[in-house]
Amino acid sequence: MNKETPWVVYKENKPYVLSQLKDGWVDYMDLTRWSFVDRYFAFLIASGLLDYVHQTYPDPRERRNIPVGFLIAAQLQMRLHGEAAYYKLPFILRSGSILTRVKYNLGLKGGGFNYRNRKEREAPIDQDTLRKYFKRSDAEKVEAWYNTEIAKWYKAHKCFDKKGVFILDPTYLVLPDNPNYKKAAWMPVDENGHIIDLKRLSEEEKKRVKRRLCYQQVLLLHLSEERNYFIFAGSHLGAGNESGLTEGEKLVDDFVERVGKGVIKVLIVDREYIDGPMITRFKRKHGIDVIVPLKKNMEALIDALSCTKLPARQSLGAGGDEIKWEVYKEERDADGKVVEKEEVVGVGDITSWENCEVPLYIVLVRKTTKTKDGEKVHIWALASTRHYKNPAKVPDIYKLRIEIEERIDQIKNCWLVGKFTSPDFNLDMAHVIFTLLTYSTIQIYLRKKKMQELTNRTITTLRMKEEVGKDAVIVCRKEKFATFNLYDFIDITLPLKGKPKQRLHRHVKEVLRSGVRNGEPESEEWRISRILREKVLYLKQLFLGYRLRAP
Repeated sequence: MNKETPWVVYKENKPYVLSQLKDGWVDYMDLTRWSFVDRYFAFLIASGLLDYVHQTYPDPRERRNIPVGFLIAAQLQMRLHGEAAYYKLPFILRSGSILTRVKYNLGLKGGGFNYRNRKEREAPIDQDTLRKYFKRSDAEKVEAWYNTEIAKWYKAHKCFDKKGVFILDPTYLVLPDNPNYKKAAWMPVDENGHIIDLKRLSEEEKKRVKRRLCYQQVLLLHLSEERNYFIFAGSHLGAGNESGLTEGEKLVDDFVERVGKGVIKVLIVDREYIDGPMITRFKRKHGIDVIVPLKKNMEALIDALSCTKLPARQSLGAGGDEIKWEVYKEERDADGKVVEKEEVVGVGDITSWENCEVPLYIVLVRKTTKTKDGEKVHIWALASTRHYKNPAKVPDIYKLRIEIEERIDQIKNCWLVGKFTSPDFNLDMAHVIFTLLTYSTIQIYLRKKKMQELTNRTITTLRMKEEVGKDAVIVCRKEKFATFNLYDFIDITLPLKGKPKQRLHRHVKEVLRSGVRNGEPESEEWRISRILREKVLYLKQLFLGYRLRAP
């Protein structure tokens, strides 16, 4: 491999930059809009993630003219804007202050990412360069990189909480009817990617079911019990007809092998993962407690239900706990009468599940609804490999499973994880992986900034923050950068005199010559808002002796 072109990482250090600014020493500065996107990228730089991906990503090239970290930053920027089309890259790169002004605080010594550019570009890289790079990136290696290296980074930065609750679930990504999607399969799913249960349909109804071309994606989601923090800890993308059970089991095994034991403590799964040997191995080998709903005809459910019907003196569960129904939840009408009631009961040491070699704690949930015709009773059950003193705890934990359904809906409908612009599997994998990486790192950023109330917001809502970003001045000095509120910057620089003012003069002049960019091109020039134009004129008056005039 050829020697890499040297590149510089600028880190945020406001006290240092401020001290240099007061003496007029500046390497680079720009007047801009400091937004949610900029703060997010500044966090990625400060946390070391961009440098980490530069070192760990499975680079398909022999020469690194462009830093891998920058290429991945461009992917993240595309995800933030909900774009999969690479031809929109120049506009997207211009919309972020960090990426545009200081190459997201990455700058090559001598300027530029290589020395072959003879014409000035609208963006630091050409869109075709980015597309070809990720088209050459092997899909399996990229997926393994996320499930291994990125998962390790999450762990190292304490992104997984101590309670260790994870959810495993498959979903389907519907594709266009294009035979060039070589690794896809035709499946009976609706337009939203929900599988259609053919067993419940008549032969005539089965004939009318439309099969759609799709990928299957198996996701491993980590979340807090407070439902205010979500991390995609693993993913597998494959043909729609792959076994969700097999791929899900492998995803968990690989996570434990590569990231370590003790991270996943509780794993919530759906009926698709009813598998005795898998549950046994997860408990014995990995120390993972699984919570899974049971089917009505399963022996474990029938045995647990039978125990609730025994006389009180015989109905003792594990540890001598009395088996009795307890009120879990009630719903009352306007008169205070109970119209719907849920009760729970826990039965331990159930060993009748065939091929499951660990004793199970079965929690039965009985829902009684009062109707005009009397009472309607429905009973369902959850199995856990851990015994809980309070049976109500099990359905409480299992209800967290709805969160993965909501996360899947978000990444499908708001983050457009299935919006593929090419049938090339390498590009499709890159689109999926970097969507998950963007989503998860935003969650980490919001948590670190104590902004958990925003973790349930969609990307559309978060991008609204970008549009109302604050006016700011970005200042760089000796591989360090800081952002200043425009009025604070004026207060700091206005008293400068003599040589400090002279040193700063040329930088301010360059800023005013280039104008103020707000992320929207208009006739190949950046549109300057009325308010910012007034502030530019004010700066001209202060530093260049212009007379203030109406814009």
